[in-house]
Amino acid sequence: EGHIWIESEGLGKGCTAIFIVKLGIPGRLNESKLPIMPRMSTIHGQIAFPGLKVLVMDENGVSRMVTKGLLVHLGCDVTMVSSSDECLRVVSHEHKVVLMDVCVPGIDGYETAMRIHEKFTKHHERPLIVALTGNTDKVINENCMKVGMDGIVLKPVSLDKMRSVLSDLLEHQVPFEAI
Repeated sequence: EGHIWIESEGLGKGCTAIFIVKLGIPGRLNESKLPIMPRMSTIHGQIAFPGLKVLVMDENGVSRMVTKGLLVHLGCDVTMVSSSDECLRVVSHEHKVVLMDVCVPGIDGYETAMRIHEKFTKHHERPLIVALTGNTDKVINENCMKVGMDGIVLKPVSLDKMRSVLSDLLEHQVPFEAI
């Protein structure tokens, strides 16, 4: 279990190979049953989130893959689903963050967020919920706040946007903000 990637600042400038592996003493890896808040680390001068379990819900396959690629680059352990129904079946206390498109067929992201709140009655067990949207409309922001979402990432997503929202949510537990 782990991640590997290569970073380069351009042609002829060299590159850095980075890998993250899970190490431990055999037989003692699963001793702790307490919830652990993920830690941020700095890799090659950039903030990363090794082992952060993230659930991504987006009906668009390309968007899902792009989001996953960015999160994996940041060290996250990513689960992907394509519908709200699937999201509600899969989400667990192990997921620390749920990134969801708010405009999906069937149960929309707002209703899904409310159902996640109902499923996790203890606040410390509930994953942080972040909306993914290409719409910068003020109504979208207000709706996200009303249903208890913890943040918004505006599409198209980028590594910097993703790093920023995760850093703010995990490090500072900032109030709702659109990035």
